[in-house]
Amino acid sequence: MESWLIRFDKDGACTSPKTRDALLTRIADRQQPIIFFSHGWNNDFADAVDLYRRFLSDFERVIAAHPIGHGPAIFVGVSWPSIWLPSEPGPQMAAASDLQMLTNEAVLQEVAGLLPSTADRARLYELLEVNKIDLTEARELARLVKPIIIPDQPEGVKEAQAKEDNILAAIKDIQLASEGEASTDDDIDAIGTVDGSGRGRIRAAGGLEYLDPRNAIRMASLYIMKDRAGKVGANGIATLLREMLTGCPAPIHGVGHSFGCKVMLSALVAGSRPTRRMKSLLLLQPAISYLSFATHIPGRDAPGGYRDAFDLVETPIFSTYSAADIPLHAIYHLALLRQKDLGELQIAAPPTTAGSPPSVYAALGGYGPRDAAEQLVDPIPLPGEHVDYPNAPIVGFDGSAGNRIDAHGGIANPSTAWLLREQMSR
Repeated sequence: MESWLIRFDKDGACTSPKTRDALLTRIADRQQPIIFFSHGWNNDFADAVDLYRRFLSDFERVIAAHPIGHGPAIFVGVSWPSIWLPSEPGPQMAAASDLQMLTNEAVLQEVAGLLPSTADRARLYELLEVNKIDLTEARELARLVKPIIIPDQPEGVKEAQAKEDNILAAIKDIQLASEGEASTDDDIDAIGTVDGSGRGRIRAAGGLEYLDPRNAIRMASLYIMKDRAGKVGANGIATLLREMLTGCPAPIHGVGHSFGCKVMLSALVAGSRPTRRMKSLLLLQPAISYLSFATHIPGRDAPGGYRDAFDLVETPIFSTYSAADIPLHAIYHLALLRQKDLGELQIAAPPTTAGSPPSVYAALGGYGPRDAAEQLVDPIPLPGEHVDYPNAPIVGFDGSAGNRIDAHGGIANPSTAWLLREQMSR
């Protein structure tokens, strides 16, 4: 498949303008479809290339077995700096073991560089040199990362207030979830709860109370990358997308993974309305709110932030989710604390293998779309299995059963390739 890779910096400026210009010239009079893909977490260009290569290999095998009546597609992938310390190593992350051990200097420097003073940065590095810290050190760590996680956060609902106790509780809950524990009011330990909510209990190990300081960095890097994805999408990818929609007649099929879904959606809805619609949009394990497409967010008197995308895509949006995606199914809603990340408390919906959203902060890639006139499909189909979705603007596909989507990074497989093939065939 003919493939193009366009690079952007952390603010959305295109760093490969000659390649971008050559691409636009190349597709100016082309009719064959274009696959426009943004990666999610990858800590360098090579990781993004590896993800694209693996996804396209599965896609080309599906197309070979189930041909579509048009010529070969053109692939356009974007690359943007999206370092993140995940709770599980994605298969696309070449340096997964280093990331788990917190030896990835890029992650540390990204977080530490946002602290206001040299002394704070030095203390952060000291706290991260060990695998276990006590409660006093954990409170200090929460103070250090607070300006990154919730800077100048106005007072809101209790869980979203700019308090170090809330950050500490979230760090504890992330650790418990990562270890397969549950944080409940029935837990008994020497410290108890931070705020009386039953959240965030420190687990005893060898008679010592401890926290893993890496979870604070996971939180901080989550916020950094989540906000960066929106900035890159709105500032840079939006311009390229509109140039493609304006300058060539070919159908454009958008694909995003993880934070890359926020990149694609931000690019689509930001700024002026495109001259024509994107043909389709496939969101693979999106690291955004499960209410992003909801009709109404109580307390805001507004719909979900990306609901406008329904009017900018010709065919129903496809979105995958899975209980096997530990970062999005078990961790994401524990880490997010800001009011602007809030959604509806609970939305009634038919049960799926992945279960119902546990809180206002639940991820789309963990639980699927709700309150959006959606259709939920369980399980995600295998190649050759067709699904009808009359009048649904968005279709959620549950990859939990049989581990058809077996991890947050497990999006290069026959089922996801089949979804793209289904969209391109309509």
